[in-house]
Amino acid sequence: MVTSRSTPTDTTVDWRLDVDDVPLLRTLRYVPACVLGGFAVLVVALLGWLVIAALLSGNVIRALGLFVLAILGLLSRRYVPALLASDVGEPLWCRYSLRWLAGGSVLGALLLLGSARLHAGAPLAVFVASCVPLVLAAHFPTTGAVDVAAETLVVDGTAVPLDAVRGHRTVTAGPFAVYWLSYARGNPNAPRLLVVPTDCTEPITALLERSPNTPAPAETALGATERWIVLGFGIGLLAVGPALWVALPPGGGRLVALYAGALFGLFGALFLWYAVTA
Repeated sequence: MVTSRSTPTDTTVDWRLDVDDVPLLRTLRYVPACVLGGFAVLVVALLGWLVIAALLSGNVIRALGLFVLAILGLLSRRYVPALLASDVGEPLWCRYSLRWLAGGSVLGALLLLGSARLHAGAPLAVFVASCVPLVLAAHFPTTGAVDVAAETLVVDGTAVPLDAVRGHRTVTAGPFAVYWLSYARGNPNAPRLLVVPTDCTEPITALLERSPNTPAPAETALGATERWIVLGFGIGLLAVGPALWVALPPGGGRLVALYAGALFGLFGALFLWYAVTA
């Protein structure tokens, strides 16, 4: 996972961190796949129930029609080929263990059924929540190199402009750590989120703390017009949920308002935080 080279006068560390290097992330990677697999299990179960019901009622033509229609639908839209082999990724059996995926899909189906008994919209909440591990895993694999003596830090092929770093925050989660870097204005493409092995935090932190002093506020703060624009945009996003709650009818409309309010409210809060702190 980490390879390092060091001498008394310098410290150079190269790393590569992948999902498979972290047991927790390796487990979380199965969550969205198993929830989607749970949907598939429920669809297959529903189809099987309809076919069996048609056979028990003596309607063999209907049962055969349902079966053939399902097969043609899958093959014509190429859902199965898209899952088994994709041009944008590895085949399914390379990304997941089919045994664990099958078992997880059954558990996903039970979770969806159980959540549906609690509330009609709960399965949608389960699906949205299952996307969180997918977002976390999207940052992997990550590679990089830090050279304290040469004062260079490269992450995923992009050099961090150390002279523009205003500060950093670090959160350690077991075998990996997450850095959030803040920059002076004029560095929109600089990497802000760094995910590195815990073994690499000491030289990276030492290098970041060597960076020049924080620029004067006048060089980094938002202008008055920019601040009002960001502030207004954040307030507008926060208002989406309450506006839909008032505009939409009770029942399903309120559920839509809750989901939209949570989604847009999160981004709205980030915009407000940026408008206040930048």
